[in-house]
Amino acid sequence: MRPIVSLRHLASLLFTPVERLKEIAADVDAHYNSFNVIYGKNLDKTREIHEPLAELKAIQRRIYKNILAKIPLSPAAHGGVAGRSPRSNAEQHVDQDCLVTLDVRDFFPSIGHKVVYRMFRRELHYGRDVARLLTRLTTLDGHVPQGAPTSTIVANLVLAFSVDATVSAESQRHDVRFTRFVDDVALSGSNAPSLINAVGRSLSTRGLSMHRARKGGKSKLKITRGSQAHEVTGLTVNAGKPSLSQHRRNNIRAAIFAVRKARSRAALNAAVRSIRGRIAHAKALNPGSARSLQTYLDDTLCTLQPT
Repeated sequence: MRPIVSLRHLASLLFTPVERLKEIAADVDAHYNSFNVIYGKNLDKTREIHEPLAELKAIQRRIYKNILAKIPLSPAAHGGVAGRSPRSNAEQHVDQDCLVTLDVRDFFPSIGHKVVYRMFRRELHYGRDVARLLTRLTTLDGHVPQGAPTSTIVANLVLAFSVDATVSAESQRHDVRFTRFVDDVALSGSNAPSLINAVGRSLSTRGLSMHRARKGGKSKLKITRGSQAHEVTGLTVNAGKPSLSQHRRNNIRAAIFAVRKARSRAALNAAVRSIRGRIAHAKALNPGSARSLQTYLDDTLCTLQPT
């Protein structure tokens, strides 16, 4: 797709007049509904979700469909990419003797608007005004919001040039398999640990860092070898094909239990949508477990209905 250099061209792709796009961008905070979702094994964590209101959400969906989804991504990227999934990501690491997994600290909040603008301007070669307006329409409070239709594809594009391309080249040189599912990075093969620093350096070029352990905390950087359970995006990959891990099943059950604590209808609906998607994913791998989880979700939702 040719670079978008004029606001008129951008407006035609988004089916929205330039002046209306500017009005929304100038007061973008007013076009979001924000709420917290409880998660974690012990239900002791919260994640702030920013859900765009109808008009902005429709525009963001057009940004995704008519513009950003048409830009090719690295074969290493599996999250938020059509035709790829947690399963396709995990399949790349089946039956390897060593697996390294890590993730990015505070991923979406750490992708700043300046980085997004530079991606549109320098790497996609969009016009200055186009890059500025697209940045305003896809960021909130100076960073990429979690909950917007454009957030995952914007994050993928931000990392495409600095992380995916660089680490893929290093991986080929060291006979290592590399994939990324949004902010989850996996490396496998005998030499996989040798690429950890390369991942850290490439992330730093975007102002991002690996999620290492704080004092007294648990590290998100894991190195598993031999017969230990190798887990990639919630799937175990030791036995010739990916299968849903017990850890992932327990997390879904914890998420279902957590819906009882939803503080608003919007938070409840968002949590249930997420859980239904996770159960659908589980069904393709472990139908029996998926049926059990669906029953638990249905029973839980029944208790929330007025008698």
